[in-house]
Amino acid sequence: MTLRLRLSLLLAIFLGAESALAQMSDPTRPAGALMTQEAGGGSGAPAESGVQTVILRPAGKSAAVINGQYVEVGGKLGDKQVLRISESEVVLIGEAGREVIKVTPAIEKVPSRKKTPRKTPAAKRRTTGTTEK
Repeated sequence: MTLRLRLSLLLAIFLGAESALAQMSDPTRPAGALMTQEAGGGSGAPAESGVQTVILRPAGKSAAVINGQYVEVGGKLGDKQVLRISESEVVLIGEAGREVIKVTPAIEKVPSRKKTPRKTPAAKRRTTGTTEK
């Protein structure tokens, strides 16, 4: 009798854990996608998120992934054509005019100040290895 009770309890725990795991969301999914899915009633349609990645090719056509679609320079994104792809932005041109999509819209890239190497006096320089006599 106790064996049957233990097996039933073990089966109930296993089925409960399986249903709990089925409700868990994917931990590798970006946070914005989770919010959109919850707000949209769980439709599962990906939200438009702009430029996701940029691939710069010095010898060929640069490319970008915009809203999940792979496009190259000269390619079409909807009714717009990709004019230029740089490290920080993608420029599109269409009937409505020119559109610039920043890779990171909230962050502006500012060149850092160049550091000049400090010169140390010869007396304070450390030498490594052996010295000749």
